[in-house]
Amino acid sequence: MEQYSLSNNHIIQVCEKIEKFLVSTNVERREALRIKLALEEVLLEYQNAFGENENFTIKYIKRLSVIRVEVCIAGETFDPFGKKGDEDEVIRGLLAGIGLAPVWNYKNGKNRIVFSAKKKPLSDTVKIVLAIGLAIVTGCILNYMPEGITAGISQYLLTPVTDAFMGLINAVAGPLIFLSVLGSICSMGNMETFGKIGSKTIKIIISYMTVIGLVTTSLQCLLYRVRLDVGGDSNLSQVMDLVYDIIPSNLVEPFISGNALQLIFIAVMVGLAMLSLSSRVQSIFNLLEQITEIIQTMMSGLSSLLPVLIFVLFTDMIVNGNVDAAKNLWKFLLVTILIIAAYYTINLLRIAFTKKVSPVLLFKKAWPTFVIALTTASSVAAFATNTHDATEKLGIDKKLTHFAIPLGQVLFMPDVLITLFGMEITFATSCNIPITVPWLIIAFVSNLLVAFAVPPIPGGMLMGLTIVFNQLGIPMEMMALALAINAITDFPGSAINVSGWQLTMIDVAASLDMLDKDVLRKELS
Repeated sequence: MEQYSLSNNHIIQVCEKIEKFLVSTNVERREALRIKLALEEVLLEYQNAFGENENFTIKYIKRLSVIRVEVCIAGETFDPFGKKGDEDEVIRGLLAGIGLAPVWNYKNGKNRIVFSAKKKPLSDTVKIVLAIGLAIVTGCILNYMPEGITAGISQYLLTPVTDAFMGLINAVAGPLIFLSVLGSICSMGNMETFGKIGSKTIKIIISYMTVIGLVTTSLQCLLYRVRLDVGGDSNLSQVMDLVYDIIPSNLVEPFISGNALQLIFIAVMVGLAMLSLSSRVQSIFNLLEQITEIIQTMMSGLSSLLPVLIFVLFTDMIVNGNVDAAKNLWKFLLVTILIIAAYYTINLLRIAFTKKVSPVLLFKKAWPTFVIALTTASSVAAFATNTHDATEKLGIDKKLTHFAIPLGQVLFMPDVLITLFGMEITFATSCNIPITVPWLIIAFVSNLLVAFAVPPIPGGMLMGLTIVFNQLGIPMEMMALALAINAITDFPGSAINVSGWQLTMIDVAASLDMLDKDVLRKELS
């Protein structure tokens, strides 16, 4: 921890030092510059408030793949971000949730601001490919060893390691789902702050995601030629049991059993209650932020071990001869990419037709954001281009883009609906799991809720897969195949999430009279 005064010289010195520190820890230079400029602005705000002679401390924190810089300034409570009003506070909360804004809090007489950055990681796809390749080699070697040794390694090493890892994921997934949903609701602040803008945006996200889920579920049932198993029980009875099971009998049991649907229900109820109480529970808001940070750090740590998990799972599958499920993955990959492409094309053509703009011109304007998300599989990487183009090329009011883009990056995830159901159908067929009407309804409801609840952090999809597999009775042995294939679909999936929402915002803007149609239809220079 280092101490400085708020003089101009010290501010410049600290900002230069922070930029060098971030670059030295393998943070991208653009990200390091963004944090440097934000830090300089924050320190100047405190200089104006407290004077040049006041001291502040800087602390550097390295935790797994996340790098943090903490600034502490003793004195009266002063939020350097909150002076523009509640609307900006809500937007900042959304940006902080996806790692694009610093977080401020006041505790024990100190103002604390946290800037977060992430290292440039080795491609997850590369890691997974290496893990699969090593697993194939290891599995083949083990199969040539004496049967007793091979069985012992599987029983006493591979299986226990898998069970322990999945147990940790289940332990973290429940609280993280609860906190993610609760945090998303609480970050909205008071929806009266946004009035029609906020409510309209959220209604469109929910309605569009529901329609996408219904259409893709029905379409995939046809493409996979699903034959429903009638079963002995009443379909209506099983469906009603699902509805009743969402409502927990008490507030503790869902956390013990890990029932994701009940956890989401509780999170929604608690979130709405906290919004109604607003400032009276501000200390609870701060505590939840800190707990969420702890749980997310734990999930990031687990996600960094994904290649190890994939290696163990694949090796165990090869040793035990359970590779039949892999035979149908080509069909899943083909169907998923076709549906993703069809969804994006239809959405683009629909908007072009309804807004009377050339579809070629519309695609050219959406292309920069689309290609960044496609090549990086990251919504954060495309954020700056997305925000700029939505306003300057598509004619969406800046006030709407600043709120709707971060909100959409958290909640608008059609690729999760498409990918999850394709996996579920593929693995259910391979494992001889009966596909009934109640099973399909459970899959649809679970996928929709998981798509809203999964946070945009490392390991988020792993958490989502764990939840839906448990709900639908899919063996965890299929997790290796699911994670491996998700590494491929994540690239086109991120593109339709980010660029698809950019286009969908045109509908939101038009419904709110916040769309400049002349800009939308203007040719690119």
